[in-house]
Amino acid sequence: MMALPGRASLALRLVSLFSAGSAIIMALVGYTLYHALGMQLDERDTAEINGKTEVVQHQLAAIPRADALAEHVGKLREITVGHPHLSIGLRSGSIWLLPPQPLVRRAIQGAALPPEGRIVTLEESGTRWWVRRITHHWATPQPASLDAYVAVEVTESQRILHSHRLVALLVVVLGTLFSGLLAYFVARRGLAPLHQLAAQAELLTAEQLGAPLDVERAPGEVRGVVESLNRMLARLHESFRSLEQFSADIAHELRTPLNNLMLQTQVTLSRPRDADSYHEALLSNLEELERMQRMVLDMLFLARADRGMLTLQRQALDLRAEADSLAEFFELAASERHQTITVTGAATVWGDRLMVRRALTNLLSNAVRYAPLEAAISITLEASASGASVTVSNPGPPIPPNELQHLVTRFARGDDARSRDTDGVGLGLAIVDSIIRLHQGEMTISSASGHIGVCLRFPAYAA
Repeated sequence: MMALPGRASLALRLVSLFSAGSAIIMALVGYTLYHALGMQLDERDTAEINGKTEVVQHQLAAIPRADALAEHVGKLREITVGHPHLSIGLRSGSIWLLPPQPLVRRAIQGAALPPEGRIVTLEESGTRWWVRRITHHWATPQPASLDAYVAVEVTESQRILHSHRLVALLVVVLGTLFSGLLAYFVARRGLAPLHQLAAQAELLTAEQLGAPLDVERAPGEVRGVVESLNRMLARLHESFRSLEQFSADIAHELRTPLNNLMLQTQVTLSRPRDADSYHEALLSNLEELERMQRMVLDMLFLARADRGMLTLQRQALDLRAEADSLAEFFELAASERHQTITVTGAATVWGDRLMVRRALTNLLSNAVRYAPLEAAISITLEASASGASVTVSNPGPPIPPNELQHLVTRFARGDDARSRDTDGVGLGLAIVDSIIRLHQGEMTISSASGHIGVCLRFPAYAA
């Protein structure tokens, strides 16, 4: 059976398969019945020719000698009375003592004698006969022999088989058409919930992605697919919501430096000024432009990380040496706020040095910027069989558990941070999370006992 095209509907496929199966089953049943009927008709005709053969043999056995045969020909002829499909012939040499049916006579005269006792088939002009030859011998008073022919017409049996064959073929054709129509009706009824789901999905828009498809109305065979689609729609809804929030945050973050640039430029151009005033205005504008450049570069980094476009230059990295170096780098900024930075522990990871330094730099920068005055900032390194970890911790107000993971969201900053005069745009922790995920690690944020800690866990490194 040829494969159906890939674009064929599911209903058409079901109808085609069901119709083909029904046709095969009905054809097998029809063939079986036809074969059984043929065997039954053959058995009936065979029983009849055998029975008439026994009668003829019995009559011949009752004739005592060959010269008395003429007296008994009438009795042999009476056997065929009332049986138009039966014919008996008697022949002695080339002389017919009792000629059989003309077709049988012509066939016997024009062909070799059939083997004794066997049934042969003779056919002419659509008429078919079964013929059996038997030979009878007399030993006294003079040896003599006689050929008797018993013929039974089986044309009616063949006619019955032919009619049955036509009826069976008609039943197969009509049955296949009927089963196809029935299968189409059943398939349409069975697939109606899918059409309803398709109509429901057609109504979905970007604003309605959160509305799931009706799982209860879906057939059991496709309920798993509908549930998967609902989960996909939920992820798309969350992605659209995040994208909308991200776009709003970008507009919010860019609005402030752009307003500052426009206001500074307008004030500067409002009246003639000396060279120093213009120089000071340009420096102020440059600071805003540098801030915007950092934000754009951070967004570009996150976009490339999300799309897998960043390549890690991995090497064995001593986290203690990197932490000491960065602690020394931030020592001046921390001293201005009377803060201290301590490093404890040691660990080695297999990672990209520049990216790991960038992640630690963001964590230390946040700690120095947002920790209170005279705070003690700690960098704790730990190594174990399962991997290595680095934790940057600093004192801070408690953060509710449901807001901890929100800190990783892009452009997210703590409420107290928004009221301060800082340079942050809320991308630092998002960058750190992208870097640790590129290293097949994970980042966790904790807030307990008046301390806020960010822990980076790296996979185990085999030296």
